[in-house]
Amino acid sequence: MIKNPASDRLFLINKPEGISSFAALSSVKKLPDISKVGHAGTLDPFASGLLVVLSGKLTRTISFIQNQHKEYEAVFTFGAETDTLDTEGSVIAQAEIPDIDSIKKAAENFKGKISQKPPSFSAVKINGRRAYDLSRRGIAVEIPDRTVEIYDFKIISWNKPELKVYIKCSKGTYIRSIARDLGLAAGSRAYCSALKRTAVGSFLVENAVSPENINEESGYSPADYFNAAGFSCYRVPESISGLIRNGFPPESLLKDFPVEDGEIFYLTDSKENVLALLRKRDERFKYIVVF
Repeated sequence: MIKNPASDRLFLINKPEGISSFAALSSVKKLPDISKVGHAGTLDPFASGLLVVLSGKLTRTISFIQNQHKEYEAVFTFGAETDTLDTEGSVIAQAEIPDIDSIKKAAENFKGKISQKPPSFSAVKINGRRAYDLSRRGIAVEIPDRTVEIYDFKIISWNKPELKVYIKCSKGTYIRSIARDLGLAAGSRAYCSALKRTAVGSFLVENAVSPENINEESGYSPADYFNAAGFSCYRVPESISGLIRNGFPPESLLKDFPVEDGEIFYLTDSKENVLALLRKRDERFKYIVVF
């Protein structure tokens, strides 16, 4: 019986505050048979929460995870703004703390598609260099605005000067920038003093484990991962399973499959081993990963 290699796994890590995302990956890298590791969406050292980590051939699906919506709980502290827009920076401006009614009114503008300028201390590349590298050297950076989408923005509590919020947003959204912009919109200044990522697509922080508790059993198999992501599964006969495993062009093999255009799906053999992950686009089948 052929089984998918133990090196091809998805791990959900609950990153604590105070360490980098790169440091949180070390527990996965130390596992037996793991040779290639990547993560889908960096968390700053001051932030905590869900870090989705992929290993082996599943690293080829990182872009899919990165494109999923993200959910956060954050604390915005009003009355000051820092150069990093979080607790690790220096205060660059101060202002009166607004009342909650002013904050609520301003928050109404932070739903739907909005224009946002990423922080100067961020991983955005400027002429091939990370913005945070330039900023740390004292080099002024000009980062173009980008359009992001806020699917939901809820105020959880207000304990002056701290506002706790829940945000569900698109790829590329900087919560630190929302803190800055909300402070300005409310006639004040603000920075993000706490941040926790609670979900990435269908993956929840409640199902994640701390870095020190990562082991071989805590990883999702390809089938578990694909099922959790909501991909359809199709079983193929043994007559073509070997051809698929060897990357044979899928057009003639799958021409009668009832797959909708744009759908991502996976194939298994009769023993439920995952053979490949594919996408149908423009009426053509394309491999994403072949196992």
